[in-house]
Amino acid sequence: MQFQTFDEDYLRRLRDGDSHVEEHFASYFGELIQLKLRRRIRTRQLMEDIQQETLCRVLKTLRDPNGLRDARKLGAFVSAVCNYVTSELSRSENRYEASERDFDDRAGPGQDPDALLITEQRQRKVKKILDKLEERDRKLLGAVFLEELTSPEVCRRFGVQPDYLRVLVFRAKARFRQEFTREAGSA
Repeated sequence: MQFQTFDEDYLRRLRDGDSHVEEHFASYFGELIQLKLRRRIRTRQLMEDIQQETLCRVLKTLRDPNGLRDARKLGAFVSAVCNYVTSELSRSENRYEASERDFDDRAGPGQDPDALLITEQRQRKVKKILDKLEERDRKLLGAVFLEELTSPEVCRRFGVQPDYLRVLVFRAKARFRQEFTREAGSA
């Protein structure tokens, strides 16, 4: 990931609702937030909630006439809002943890509660992007993320060493991300 600096024009276009700038903002800061939260947050759903809430609050503040005025401070502002949202949502999740476990049990054995939350639109979009990737990348990403095979199982299936598997997964994810960004740009 390449870090960027932001200028007044970027901030103005973001305030005005320029779709390309909003897309870049969500993609760039969404990835930074994911990296920041990866080690601190237990569930993927909570991580996505924190990311969405952070981006929404930042955009709301930017569109306020008394909001952030110095574009150079955008990154620090997003980080501070993310920290606040993380503590707020983590606190509320821990408060209701017992009841959520009861709720998850009602999903039934063998069902992934996260799968119930994935929308059909997102599934179609991911499938469309996966179809555009090379066969090896498609199979590798499917084995790791869809089938959720362990690292030794994936290494056996693809005939690679664990160190090289990390490289292959990194490259396949990068190609997926690139295709996703290209797809989002054309939409």
